[in-house]
Amino acid sequence: MEFVFSLIAILWIIRIILNTLTYAQLWWVKEYRWDRMIIHLRTAQGKRILWPAWHRPRISPKSTLLVIMSLIASGYIFVTLDFHISLRLAIVDLVSFPLSWIVVFILNAPTMVYHKIVIARAISMLRKHKSMQVIGITGSYGKTSTKEYLATILASKFQVLKTEASKNSPIGIAEVILKSLKPKHEVFVVEMGAYKRKEIKEMAAMVRPQIGIITAINEQHQDLFGTMENTMKAKYELIEGLEGKRIAIMNIDNARVRTMAEWATRDGREVWGVTKEISKSKYQIANKYKKTYSAIDITASFDGVEFTCASEKEQFQVKVPVLGAHQASNLLAAIAGAMAAGMTMAEAVKGANKITLNPKSLSMIPGINGSISINDTFNNSPDSARAALDVLAWGKAKKILVFQPMIELGAFAKESHISIGSYAARICDEVILTNQNFYDDFMKGVRSQSESLRVEVLSAQKARARLRMILSARDAVLFKGKEAGNVLQAMKI
Repeated sequence: MEFVFSLIAILWIIRIILNTLTYAQLWWVKEYRWDRMIIHLRTAQGKRILWPAWHRPRISPKSTLLVIMSLIASGYIFVTLDFHISLRLAIVDLVSFPLSWIVVFILNAPTMVYHKIVIARAISMLRKHKSMQVIGITGSYGKTSTKEYLATILASKFQVLKTEASKNSPIGIAEVILKSLKPKHEVFVVEMGAYKRKEIKEMAAMVRPQIGIITAINEQHQDLFGTMENTMKAKYELIEGLEGKRIAIMNIDNARVRTMAEWATRDGREVWGVTKEISKSKYQIANKYKKTYSAIDITASFDGVEFTCASEKEQFQVKVPVLGAHQASNLLAAIAGAMAAGMTMAEAVKGANKITLNPKSLSMIPGINGSISINDTFNNSPDSARAALDVLAWGKAKKILVFQPMIELGAFAKESHISIGSYAARICDEVILTNQNFYDDFMKGVRSQSESLRVEVLSAQKARARLRMILSARDAVLFKGKEAGNVLQAMKI
């Protein structure tokens, strides 16, 4: 009996350690922000915080300190309590997540000081740099793709520095500057993300952009912004912060961005509009802007996107091996951004020929048993989900969706999951969800279109087993959202 109890105690200790490691990874995903963690705790996934799915933490100084300090605190509680060992283990188990929260709170003060020092060093380095064009890019989605496309186009004529991956915060931008800025750089392409007002204002004050691109505005992060107006005002801080040329490139296909373009005109910015397929009604809108560029005759397939890039005076054919008709908007914004920086349309379009796929943004890779895998695991939002499902619809045989329910949509969460569930049901032969969040809403949308579509919530390993059992030649699987990436990774094992 004593042996059994000892074994249980050892397993319990292992569980506490694994949970602590998982909490460290969760805090990393939430960028150590309390507001984002509180939102997570409201979801079905978050309500199981004492029974989290195991995730290995990213190795970084902060996550390492978080794990070490949390385990030290847990050990201290265990040895100081004067209770039976089982009760002490139960208490430590229950407080392991709150302890991680306390440790994050303790670490925040030195982290903020460190960030201020790093940002100050980066600003000093920027101010000493020779004259350099800075192009800022923001929006609810499409930021990273547009940044990558623009940097590639510009690199055919200029020495270009760009922010890395999703380093779109003040500290992320500062780290890129300190690590990579060289005297040779002539253009700096900066992605700017935000979860609340004044964050982009800080970044604009840091880098002093002359050109700003707004990709699109949607329901993303409404739990944090509160209202769509707050989102628009937060993103507009980029346009407010423009200096020099003060060129604002706006996606006028998006109604909210059109409103922001009106603000920009009012504030004396030079507004350039980009749009897909100019219609008679859009001509009236386009006449308000200094320049307007359109993508005409868009065709999209597994071979890529092709369209005519047109202005009032010239037209050029664009063909790029990226997936999804929606990418025409991002490509057009990138071409316009390059022209604002001093390239001709001919040069920009030629530079676009060098654009390659982002491996986590609608990239097509061989799957098992002759199937096709579509990797779109970079992020997830209502608009990007629809665009990715449109690509999946090109499949010739079974079409399967592996989907991470969307987060931080606030009051739009229910409506968005119903809508995507309905959209998926019209395209897919089967759906695998990576967690239980908003399951009822998603299923309501599915059942509005189909009473028989199979929808399951599966772990990465169970999803892997299911896919290996059902996939055959010419089937297509869309992996959408970061958690879907865990399933895709499991498929390789």
